[in-house]
Amino acid sequence: MDGLAHQVIAGIATGGIYASVALALVMIYQATHHVNFAQGEMATLSTFIAWSMVQAGMPYWVAFFGTVVVSFVIGVLVERILLRPVQNAPVLTHVGVFIGLLLIVGNLTGWVFGYTTKVFPTPSVRRSRSWAGWFRRMSSAAPR
Repeated sequence: MDGLAHQVIAGIATGGIYASVALALVMIYQATHHVNFAQGEMATLSTFIAWSMVQAGMPYWVAFFGTVVVSFVIGVLVERILLRPVQNAPVLTHVGVFIGLLLIVGNLTGWVFGYTTKVFPTPSVRRSRSWAGWFRRMSSAAPR
C-alpha cells in the first residue's frame, strides 16, 4: 500500500508541474500572442539552478526564492536582448528566435549540468512520510 500512496502523491506532484507549465504557456501566449517554444527549456534551466544551489549547501527555501530571483533576471535579459529588438518583425522571426532560444538553452543546460538524471531533494522528508501515513490510514478506513 505504501507503493500505491507514493505513486498517487508523485502523480499529483507531476500533474501539478505539468499544469504550472501549461498555465505559463497560456499566460505568455495571452500576453504576447506568440508561443514561446523555449519555455520548457527555461523551466529546466531554473530547476538546475535550484538544484545547484541546494547542492552547494543552501537551505531548500533559500534556494527556491534565490532561483525565482535568478530566473526573473534571466527572463528580463532574454526579453531585452533577444525579443525587444525583433518586436516589430514578422511572426516568423519570433518563431525563429524562440526555436533558437530553445536550442541554445537546452544544449547549454546539458553542457553545464550534464545529461544525466539528477535527484532533486524534497523540502521535508518527514512531511512526505506523514502524507504516506495519512494516505495509508485513509485507505484502511475505507469500507470494503
